[in-house]
Amino acid sequence: MIVIFLKKWYEITKLNCRPDSPAFSKDWGGRQDGGVDMKNCFASAVVLISFLFLMGMGELGGPAPFDKIPEPKKNFTVVVIDRQGVKTSLSQFSHDGQVIITGKRGNANVAIPFEIISQVQFQGLEGNEILAVVSMREPKNFEIKVGQKSKFYGKAEFGTFQIEARDLKSINFHP
Repeated sequence: MIVIFLKKWYEITKLNCRPDSPAFSKDWGGRQDGGVDMKNCFASAVVLISFLFLMGMGELGGPAPFDKIPEPKKNFTVVVIDRQGVKTSLSQFSHDGQVIITGKRGNANVAIPFEIISQVQFQGLEGNEILAVVSMREPKNFEIKVGQKSKFYGKAEFGTFQIEARDLKSINFHP
């Protein structure tokens, strides 16, 4: 498809950027003296360059492939429960490829390592964030706000697993 576009663009540009081209005659809105209108040649070159640049960005921001997940530095096993109540046991668990849960506590950015977490309960949505109550291995709880579209990854016995924070009810970490 790109090759066809480039061939057509070349043919049009080759014809339109010549003084004897019908595109530049008086009847077609060209220059009165029959010369080449460089604005049109420049505009077509800008369109081509923009097209090629934007075609190269096709994969940016797209969904992650389902068959591949980030491999964390350390293996954590968990049981996740989604909003529908479905429980799934996972290994190689990570949050956006990291072995920490990140979020905001007030105005501060926080990162809590999985080693000290026993459970995370996800509460209600607040704008683009979801309130999460993080229970530590020692009896302390902290509330943080996690990006609702941040992803959690893991390996289940049936294959790879991905879920967004907004779809989670809880995460229970195994000791």
